[in-house]
Amino acid sequence: MEKIDLILEKLEKLEALVLSTQVNFKLKDEDRYESEKTDELNAALASASLEFPPIKLNRQNPYLASGYSDLHEVMTKIRPVLGKHGIHVAQRRKFEDGIIILRTRIWHSSGQWIESRVLISPSRNTIEAYGSHLNSMKRFEVMDILGLTVSEDPFDDDGEADMQNTTQVAGKGTKLKELYDKKEESYQTISENEYREIMKVLDLDESIAEDILEKLHIKSFRELPKSRYAPTINRMREIIKINRR
Repeated sequence: MEKIDLILEKLEKLEALVLSTQVNFKLKDEDRYESEKTDELNAALASASLEFPPIKLNRQNPYLASGYSDLHEVMTKIRPVLGKHGIHVAQRRKFEDGIIILRTRIWHSSGQWIESRVLISPSRNTIEAYGSHLNSMKRFEVMDILGLTVSEDPFDDDGEADMQNTTQVAGKGTKLKELYDKKEESYQTISENEYREIMKVLDLDESIAEDILEKLHIKSFRELPKSRYAPTINRMREIIKINRR
């Protein structure tokens, strides 16, 4: 009996230790993606989502011949609704293990919150590239975590851009030409004089040519659509002016 009592006593102590560990164990706030409870926040978001106004395209990307809604447009439209329901959006950058992480947190007046995290990795180590990439990621994260959509969103293409076949692209022409074909717009390239004018501008700074061609998704400036000539050459001059400062 003494052995049985001893075994039972040890089991009781072990059970108490396990329960104590479970009660005291809590994830650090830095490791969590949401507060312990989110019921009030979820209810507020559900109500707010019914009141969000339509978000439309307000800017044009001259390199991709497509429109988009910038961060200011998105936030201006949704802030009044969020504030009405006691919701606030906070975004901050944090340097972790040699990389920059953008944290987007949705706060509720109850203290409840949810968070998303994304890596910030601009293609080039310049202030212009960093600012452009950061603002784009801020916009994507806010829209994603709040479930926002944009009317005529160019990225909502049924996965077409992600599934493109290289052979088909080569056969049809450039990516930009495909965009114009889809819009049923004419695809007329720049004239010889316009091409020479671009070459004159590039003589001032040849280093920007490759990056601009990559953004336009073309292999030569001779393939540049005529309607893209003015914004492209103006952008070249702006970049060269900035680089010379």
